[in-house]
Amino acid sequence: MDFNNKSEKQQVFSEIRGVITQLNDGENFCSVTLQVGHDNTRNVNLICKKPQFDLIAQANSLGDKVFVRYFLSSRFKNERWYTMANILAVHKVPA
Repeated sequence: MDFNNKSEKQQVFSEIRGVITQLNDGENFCSVTLQVGHDNTRNVNLICKKPQFDLIAQANSLGDKVFVRYFLSSRFKNERWYTMANILAVHKVPA
């Protein structure tokens, strides 16, 4: 799944590498959970909209080693900040 940057203003985005442990389908918003780390593993959940999720789920399955390009966004609600990692692209790690 390729990512086409529509803006010249931001050229660098974050990437994370891990193993897909969950593909969470939803009505409008979906997510992919990765297990990351070596000695101290942890879970990272990244979100995307339904059309993008369908493409990701079609090309990937549980247990696949992938790297995900993402951007962070935050919103202030109920006197708290909530930060989300939004998927831009998912690529399988070459074997």
